[in-house]
Amino acid sequence: MGNLIKNSGVSLLTFARNYKKVEVVPFVNQETGEPFKSLVFTSEDGQRQMVNFSSKLGELTAAEIAARKNELQVVSMDSGTFILCKQGEMPVGEEVNLWN
Repeated sequence: MGNLIKNSGVSLLTFARNYKKVEVVPFVNQETGEPFKSLVFTSEDGQRQMVNFSSKLGELTAAEIAARKNELQVVSMDSGTFILCKQGEMPVGEEVNLWN
């Protein structure tokens, strides 16, 4: 049923405790050919978990993520994907201001 938020998120540092390595990895969209980057978390046993950047946050460098580590969270979606966003913000969508 779409891409709904499964949970309200956990801090980036809490999420990362389950992994031994975090990398910003370049990918190419198979359908559009557009390049993009995602975070890839690797566990002790080699299992990998991709975490996408929210559209509001945009792609960050490794240095930017490290500098902002205390203000970022990871939210899981009902589709099984994970999204990195700023704490307190919804990871998808754009706010519509109807009162100005």
